[in-house]
Amino acid sequence: MSGRLEGQVALVTGAAQGIGKAIAKALEAEGARVISLDRQPSAHIQFDLSNTESIPDLVSGLDPLPTLLVNAAGLCLTRSFFETEPEGFTKTFQINVLAPFLLLQKLAERWIAVGQRGTIVNIASNSGFMPKLEQLDYGASKAALISLTRSSALSLGPYGIRVNAIAPGVIDTPLTQEIAKRRAELRGVSPEETLAPVVGSLPLRRMGQSEEVAELVVFLASDQSSFITGQTYVVDGGQLMR
Repeated sequence: MSGRLEGQVALVTGAAQGIGKAIAKALEAEGARVISLDRQPSAHIQFDLSNTESIPDLVSGLDPLPTLLVNAAGLCLTRSFFETEPEGFTKTFQINVLAPFLLLQKLAERWIAVGQRGTIVNIASNSGFMPKLEQLDYGASKAALISLTRSSALSLGPYGIRVNAIAPGVIDTPLTQEIAKRRAELRGVSPEETLAPVVGSLPLRRMGQSEEVAELVVFLASDQSSFITGQTYVVDGGQLMR
């Protein structure tokens, strides 16, 4: 039995760990050929997305041409409001907003040139819908990515290119654990004490798993979602519902 994504070629950023790694695995399980991109040498393409000026050349050299782009890479710096410095703010937006935009823009140009319909899934965050106490620039960048998703979908829809986003909440990943450690340092408590109140407030009373996000990516990449574009799906255990 063939998978839902048989014949597709997927470029997945941030694919070395966490949500990106789970997405790459899920896409492969459904028959897609995955090109992984990450700073880590384990990826097919080792690339630092803060190097935004090199992205056009990166995309022009992709062979085979991807039919699916998943922007899963992200930077989340944790510090207080007054410790938020211009350099970190700028780098957060470079990786979380400008890099995804350039990747989708340059891929869309290649798709249009050859008459290829393509699909883009941006991994945003429910932080884009809520205030962030110690991650101001992260929340702002994810709000920008959500807006970018809608605007890109509007511009690219006439070419048969779909653009959607997923906004995860608290997902059990290495990044989440690192954030908990940093918050613990800032607040003078244990990492568990920073996570427990958040998880306990969720209607589902647990953290999400990367695979639960990955399955939604598969759906949005498949023909099952062929009439869906410009949408952001919140996967956060009901956090925003409260």
